[in-house]
Formats: sequence, structure tokens, C-alpha cells
Amino acid sequence: MIGSYLVIIGILMIISGFFLIFAASFYGGANLDRVDEHSPILSDNNSETSFQGRNNEVRGGGIIMLGPIPIIIGSDAKSTRTLVILAIVLSVLYFLIFM
Repeated sequence: MIGSYLVIIGILMIISGFFLIFAASFYGGANLDRVDEHSPILSDNNSETSFQGRNNEVRGGGIIMLGPIPIIIGSDAKSTRTLVILAIVLSVLYFLIFM
């Protein structure tokens, strides 16, 4: 009985993920003229892109869950700390649901 609900919830999550990706592609394409910290600055002398004075550091990470055991990969302390908290929450949810 509960298995069928989990299947329906999983299918709805996959469909909503596809919808979010589709909607984000329209949102990202509509803001092409907006300049943010990741946009290149056109220099005045030869119209080449210049990234001088910009912080071009890329941060990120990921979690690989092998059952209840997390493998955490992070590029800096802040993202790794966030992933550790997420891994603990996912492990606790795993034990609550499947044990």
C-alpha cells in the first residue's frame, strides 16, 4: 500500500524536476543582458573579455550515498560542511524509512 504511494511520489518528483529544468531554461534565456559577477567585462581598448579584478573561484561538492553510508566530495570548507549536514539528514531519513 505505502509502496504505491512512494512510486507515485517518485514519478511526480521526476516530472517536477523536468518542469523546473524546462522553466529555468526560459528564465535564464530571458536575462541575457543582465550583468552579474560571472559576466565578462568588455575592455575599452580592444573589445576582448577581461576578468581582472573578479573572483573567479568555483565552489561546489557532491554526495554519493551508498545505502546509509555517505561519500562527501567538496572543494572548500563551507560547501563540505553543508554537505555533511545534508548527509547526516539523508542517513537519518534512510534509517527511519527502511529500518
